[in-house]
Amino acid sequence: IIGEGGEIVLGNAVPGSINITGERAFPLIEDDKGTIVAAASEVEKGRAVAFTHGAFLKSADLYGQPPAARAVKNAIRWVGRSSTPSVGVHPKLKSFSVILQKAGFQTHVFAVDEMKNHDVAVYCVVANDLAQEVNSVRLSEFINDGGGVVTATTPWAFKEKFPDFSRFPGNRVLAATGIQYNPDGYMAKGPIQLTGISKGAELLRVTQQALASLGVTDSESAARALAAADKDQSPESLGALITKMREAKRLRGTELESFLVALRDLNEAIGPIIPTKVSPVVPGADPLVDAIIELETFFNENTPAGVMYAIPAASDYPGHVPEDAERISKTFMIDGTYHGWLEGRLAGGWAAKEMRPTGIYAAPGEVIRVTLPAKLAGEGFEVVIGSYNGGLKNRNEWHRYPDWQVKVPVNSSTTEASNGLGGIVTIRVPREANYDQLKVTVEGGVAAPIYVHGETDLDQWKSEIRNYPGPWAELASDRMIIAIPSDYIRGLSDPDALMEVWNGIIDTSANLVGVDRSLYRAERIVFDRQTAAGFMHSSYPVAAHLEGTAELAVDAKRLMEEGSWGFFHEYGHNHQHNLWALPRTVETTCNLWSVYVYEEFIGTNRNETHRAMRPLDRRQRINAYFAGGPNFEEWGVWTALETYLMVQEKFGWGPFTKVFIEYNELEKEEWPKGQQEINDQWVIRLSKACGMNLKPFWSTWGLPLSNSVSEELKTLPVWEAHPVARFAKSEF
Repeated sequence: IIGEGGEIVLGNAVPGSINITGERAFPLIEDDKGTIVAAASEVEKGRAVAFTHGAFLKSADLYGQPPAARAVKNAIRWVGRSSTPSVGVHPKLKSFSVILQKAGFQTHVFAVDEMKNHDVAVYCVVANDLAQEVNSVRLSEFINDGGGVVTATTPWAFKEKFPDFSRFPGNRVLAATGIQYNPDGYMAKGPIQLTGISKGAELLRVTQQALASLGVTDSESAARALAAADKDQSPESLGALITKMREAKRLRGTELESFLVALRDLNEAIGPIIPTKVSPVVPGADPLVDAIIELETFFNENTPAGVMYAIPAASDYPGHVPEDAERISKTFMIDGTYHGWLEGRLAGGWAAKEMRPTGIYAAPGEVIRVTLPAKLAGEGFEVVIGSYNGGLKNRNEWHRYPDWQVKVPVNSSTTEASNGLGGIVTIRVPREANYDQLKVTVEGGVAAPIYVHGETDLDQWKSEIRNYPGPWAELASDRMIIAIPSDYIRGLSDPDALMEVWNGIIDTSANLVGVDRSLYRAERIVFDRQTAAGFMHSSYPVAAHLEGTAELAVDAKRLMEEGSWGFFHEYGHNHQHNLWALPRTVETTCNLWSVYVYEEFIGTNRNETHRAMRPLDRRQRINAYFAGGPNFEEWGVWTALETYLMVQEKFGWGPFTKVFIEYNELEKEEWPKGQQEINDQWVIRLSKACGMNLKPFWSTWGLPLSNSVSEELKTLPVWEAHPVARFAKSEF
């Protein structure tokens, strides 16, 4: 299929990953960590090839790369069993049809429900365009009847829409092929390598021979053979057993229960597997460890409550539950209204479901039972176990299991849930929910420390609540919810003062954009052993590493004395708006909040907040940027920040807040269209707010602006003596 192989460059596209679940399926394209980016399968009559990004069938740029074009065209030839098969193409791929015609294929553009009217050997479709389930079934039947399907999609983008990912259209189409799209996996940006079909076909042959020699007939016997295997086992035999074991994803009922016993025994036999910072799991280093974690994660997220066992690593992280901890029943009230956040915040997770604390911890593998009003069934509410859903598939090493959150939809008045790794229990409230206080009962969990600002009695907190046995705690106010391992709050005696500080941080952040935070959700931050991206990342929740930040986050005195550029930076991200985002400033303008919160709330001068803010560093940065003439392509994070700070240092924060409010109130039809309009509108609006024409200043820095900006600002006095006027090359 791949031909002579090669390298594909996808630019900013981020492909997903595929799980091989059947013995007739094999990988076609992998990244350097072994993530399967494309796979092929041959069932009794039909064939299928699946790619994990829509660009493989939609991007004209991709077809300009010979290895990519060859892979896609050869995939069509292979599934069609001909050098020039007749090809059906989904109506949303008309440009792809033209490309195929130029390559010598005969194509027919039609919808899946018109299949019976066309005699084609192959059908090409982007899987997420299959809106109706019946069309996914039709294509699956087409494969079973001897047809060939080439499909592409970006699976991770549809994780939220399909909590049960077996119902994702791509997985419905490929149900019988042994190929399944993975909702969690994705590869890092960068080139990907192609392997050849000869390799895949040879792997299939070797696998079958190895299994026969070992007497392995199913996934359970494969797992038991792996547990008993000699460490010097050949790579071919090891690979064959792992491939067979992975087929367990299709098991149900007693067969699955029996397999999970074997999988747990295998984990214990080779380890047990306990990823830590000192002894991390390195993906790709040991295919057996990778396969065990993959299967445990899959079953943890996709089996009914109580089926998945307590994963051995759980006692290390997210934490040990004392054996004598009482399993309790707790009834309480939660806010049933979705408060949300302003639409369009760049990284603020503005559309995320909101998480309500419960003060309950689910022990690893144990079932909790949650009772909610029956009217919530099917409305999008969820019971969640685990404080953080940040996956680690893009990390080079894992200090914990890569996924440790389980979400169960509320489909009746009683919902059962479990998590093999355990975790704090929350209730997720969906968008559009508009209920008053809702009564909740949770049974079977362990009491976890919880503080609710303005409600929890401080004496009871100090004498009892902070010592509850749950290994994770939550501290909540109407501005902020902190999820953190309980060890960090056992000695916290005044959560009241702490949450007042956090309230001030969030309110001050909102003041810069002219927003009353009482109208919106409480923000949320979780402290994790290893975050999904960076040292911290924004969204809902913000995530931060435990090491170096967790202790500061629960120390009111230190927070007010030291502040935290990182915390303020991430909540700056949550307040940014894409409508005024100049090129490459996502990591720039969030720092306005770091400066603002430090100065307006903490009371620290900007010069003393971050080494990059020291006056000498700032001068050197400016001089370096203009040394060879301004090059806007080198307008990096800190250099770009200077432009905003110079305006602020001349005109104050007021004009910024005025402009941010304008953007907040824009109707959608008034939103800037395209980057050029964003640039122009920013300079026009900020100039008017400052009462001075700022175009010469921004143009000196090299920001691309239209001629119309000058016309729009011609009545304003020009800011001629701006701080970089000496670098200007012409009059504006």
